[in-house]
Amino acid sequence: MANPFLAPKRRRIFPLVLAAVVALLAAVAVGVAIESQLGPRAPRTYAPPAAIPLPGAPTPAPSSSSPKPAPSSVLNGSLELVEGRQLVNGVRIGYPHSTVGAVSASVEYMRQIGSTLDADRAAAVGRLVADQSWSDAPQQLAQGPAATRKQLGLPATGQAPANASVVLSPVEYQVQSATADDAKVLLLATYTTSSPGQGIQTRMGVYPLEMKWSAGDWHILTPSDNTDYSGLSAQPESPDASAKGWQELKR
Repeated sequence: MANPFLAPKRRRIFPLVLAAVVALLAAVAVGVAIESQLGPRAPRTYAPPAAIPLPGAPTPAPSSSSPKPAPSSVLNGSLELVEGRQLVNGVRIGYPHSTVGAVSASVEYMRQIGSTLDADRAAAVGRLVADQSWSDAPQQLAQGPAATRKQLGLPATGQAPANASVVLSPVEYQVQSATADDAKVLLLATYTTSSPGQGIQTRMGVYPLEMKWSAGDWHILTPSDNTDYSGLSAQPESPDASAKGWQELKR
């Protein structure tokens, strides 16, 4: 397979939170995911899913200043991911009450959220990984597969074709802030789609996740970050990635 990190193209920012939620809770900012296209033939018609893809919702204005890499002093260098103690409906849960546990959970949760074309599956993941304060997470997350199907030209419902798939794979991380019970984690991830009409495409995205320790495990809070992270996009394991604060994830 060709190197997916060649010839990065124009990046774009996509909102994460439903317009209805924004209207209802005006104080909640919209979460974003930043992606850069990889490969010389990557189409410009769609982007990797954010935690809550919002087809048709207005894109929020980027913040006035670009984020600066700020890895937690607790975590420096490569990180050996830990595995959740329990496997529930195909999702690993039950992580240590530590920053390493928060990063490990964020990798598992984002991988699960971004690697399905099944709305029911996305909702089930939401019920497992979202904090109880994010009460409508299952409904919001279920929109992701529906939007992705539309963008890939797939049937809106029913089983996806055998040769259609989406795979999100976090490869590097940085911790923007951390306390005993909270952590803001950024993940640099590849996003690969396969569909009969568009073939195989690989892109890269920067995914922010706000993690909270509650009910004996790490959970995702309602996305509330509208920072423009496009300036942190980089080729993994490159000097540029290191300079921007990215650190290796080991499995």
